[in-house]
Amino acid sequence: MESPESRQDLDLVPPSLQTLLHEIVDYAGLFPPADLTLQQALRSYSDYRDESEAWMLSRFVLPVRRLPDLTPFRSFFSQGTPHHFSVLGTGGNDRDTFLDALARDLEVIDDFDQQYGGRAQVDVMEVPLPASLHGGSQHDAEAFFEAVDQRLVQTGTAKLDFFFEVPMESAAVTGLSALCAALSEHNSQQAVPPRSIMGLKVRCGGAEPTDVPSPEHVAALIVGARNAGIPFKATAGLHHPIRHYDDGLDTEMHGFINLFGAAVLAAEHQLDSEEVETILREETSNNFRFEKEGFSWRNLSASLDGIRHARDHLALSFGSCSFEEPVDHLRDLDLL
Repeated sequence: MESPESRQDLDLVPPSLQTLLHEIVDYAGLFPPADLTLQQALRSYSDYRDESEAWMLSRFVLPVRRLPDLTPFRSFFSQGTPHHFSVLGTGGNDRDTFLDALARDLEVIDDFDQQYGGRAQVDVMEVPLPASLHGGSQHDAEAFFEAVDQRLVQTGTAKLDFFFEVPMESAAVTGLSALCAALSEHNSQQAVPPRSIMGLKVRCGGAEPTDVPSPEHVAALIVGARNAGIPFKATAGLHHPIRHYDDGLDTEMHGFINLFGAAVLAAEHQLDSEEVETILREETSNNFRFEKEGFSWRNLSASLDGIRHARDHLALSFGSCSFEEPVDHLRDLDLL
């Protein structure tokens, strides 16, 4: 339960910033550079759920094959609100290999969900799109997503959303329109409530400078997702709120306020890719303003309802191996 002290701290955060950053961080402490053990990561996640910044925290991320390893830690899930997990699927380079691996993954997920009886649940899978579909036709992508959905039906999976990671390379970016259209078509065919909403995943960093995608390519993904009405999530390289130069990696790094602020304003004002790219390139934190009634960047603004709608339907969350670093950097900018 939230303490009076935590409530007081949250009262000092502008409503527009709260709305923009609500449940924005998927905690991935198992992954580099944190590389925590499962016990360490679960302990950290449990602690974060009790901190004053818990409103920023979303799912716990782990590989699907690690789900059975959670059994010794059942006590972590006995208190507070239910735990939600985003799993990294096995995937495959072509359609058949992917679907065979998915069938096995779904069995593991089903066993896990039954074992924990609602106290812990897997409701998101992140997985690379098969390489054979990169830059492919809309028809082929639609047939693949339909086959994925059929696997869910066969397994009896009640609810599992998918985010397909695509490489931010020229060939894949060129094919984004067809891919986004196929995802949109799949989502439009879902019943209410949907069994599976599908979207995209963008990797914003990594161990090498070449792992950081260009603002041009990220802007293309944001606009493509916006135009098609599909969601996306991000991962890697987003520990800092604002775009900046990273000495260790020797390259410019994306900021999560740039990324999610750009998505909000793209949805609010129907910005084109070049306009979105300009926001992604912004390095002056004071050009982002958070007030009681809304958020603005330079001369563009979005209402609380606009921010909330974009976060619910377009830009959902980002994975980070650290929860403390994004929070600390927000404090450094006097935003928290």
